[in-house]
Amino acid sequence: MKPLSSETVLFGLALCLITSYSSAHPGNIDINGGHYDGNSYHCHMSDCEIPDTFDRFGRDSFLTNRRDREKFFNEDDWSYEEDYDGDCQSTRQEMLVLTSRDELKYTNPRNCVVRTGSWLDEYTGKIFTVANQIDVDHVIPLMYAHTHGGDQWPAGKKLQFANDPLNIMLVERKEIRRKRERGPNRYLPREEYQCQYVRAWEAIAEKYDLDIENRDKNKINRVLEGCPESQ
Repeated sequence: MKPLSSETVLFGLALCLITSYSSAHPGNIDINGGHYDGNSYHCHMSDCEIPDTFDRFGRDSFLTNRRDREKFFNEDDWSYEEDYDGDCQSTRQEMLVLTSRDELKYTNPRNCVVRTGSWLDEYTGKIFTVANQIDVDHVIPLMYAHTHGGDQWPAGKKLQFANDPLNIMLVERKEIRRKRERGPNRYLPREEYQCQYVRAWEAIAEKYDLDIENRDKNKINRVLEGCPESQ
């Protein structure tokens, strides 16, 4: 099976997201007892709070309590393990197909789920041949995006971000747990991939007009100082 180009995957996902979520109903409520609906937030429980991002002016300051925004995060708003283009493959399966360096084998005749191939985990430099040994990692984590301005995005933009191939890597599960929701100041991959990694952070943040904390910006700049122009 011929691998799909990243442009084809991105266009297909974006088209499906726009179509599917143009009139979508909000998902389940979050642990705060409410949910986002477009550019607003609705409470459904008596002790529910309204996010501070809907009651402020200008950019965040160094005094901003981003951890307090985590309780408003709703996985339904940032879903990525879905078959958005109707070909029976989720976003993860699409990326397995796209990035395999060897012939693929599937678990069923419809080619819905990849079983084996060959994938380079750029974070660790390891090669994996069994698909369930690696998983989706978002270069800029979804929780980081949510707490740095993404909570105000409309539903379609959140889903585009969560399914954007520019923001998706296939990484060893153990390494994903080590990274968690950390920015570049607290997590960097292997040294040989750090230049590409921080440049991806910059490109994704610029594409989505996402705020990056000063400590993460400073770390990105320090890494870039040692990077060759072409890398």
